[in-house]
Amino acid sequence: MRLLPLFCCLIVSAAIASPKDVRITFAAMGDVPYRPEERVKLAADLLRLPQDTAFIVHLGDIKPGTPFCGEREYADIARILKGSKVPVFIIPGDNEWNDCSRPGRAWGYWLDHFKAFEGQWSGFEDVARQESHQANFAFVRNSVLFVGLHLVGGRVHDKTEWDERHEADLEWLRTHLLQRRKENISTAVVFGHSQPSTATKVFFESFGEIAEQFARPVLYVHGDGHRWVREKSFKVRQMQRIQVDQGGNAPPLLITVTDDVLHPFVVDRRLPDTSASSSARLPKAVEPAEDLRRSGED
Repeated sequence: MRLLPLFCCLIVSAAIASPKDVRITFAAMGDVPYRPEERVKLAADLLRLPQDTAFIVHLGDIKPGTPFCGEREYADIARILKGSKVPVFIIPGDNEWNDCSRPGRAWGYWLDHFKAFEGQWSGFEDVARQESHQANFAFVRNSVLFVGLHLVGGRVHDKTEWDERHEADLEWLRTHLLQRRKENISTAVVFGHSQPSTATKVFFESFGEIAEQFARPVLYVHGDGHRWVREKSFKVRQMQRIQVDQGGNAPPLLITVTDDVLHPFVVDRRLPDTSASSSARLPKAVEPAEDLRRSGED
């Protein structure tokens, strides 16, 4: 008789992510690479993604948290990401922008190498970009709304810019979560770099209000904190928050969006073992630049 409850649990678990319930599976990672060996791991992880992964989002922080930000780093990481077999979206982190000694120049490097990065793969020609903040994106797949935000932690390098960007981010959320509710949208997934903090408190309070008005499941996925967190968030019943592990310590996170109202987001913190990660297939850019401190690059 003791086997019956276990048997029932197995049935329920299997039903959570059964094929008929799956809308889409995607991956997320962040805060990587920080060290030379993490470049090798990043390239290998990209090649290990399952074939049914629709896309992967890099949640920002492509370099260590140092004030030096040379263009060679941006170019090298872009080459690694281009080696992915699935489309890659990327949003900014503080390490490659506002924490740099020259944020304006660093932002120029980011735009040069990562603006509309997913455009290098086919199938994402319909992605919308916010005119005033090109890192913000939005698109719909299988009735799931995906929204990317230029939302960082780290140093408040310019208070005026910080406040204006947060308001632009909120307007982007209102536009897509609220104005598009009449479309056949079942769920929303929002990507940002920053975890909730004192510097982002006002933003996240408003984000919670927007999610509550959306009245459908919302998942906020971010990096920044370097350790795994999954919780109900912002006192909104239908909203969850996931903070991914630091990418050097864990593989990309696989997230499946389902039709199950009780389990709309099924996560897998592992990647399957495959032979695809052999060093023969890794892009040359996994090797660190010989001299990242060339004069004039920062």
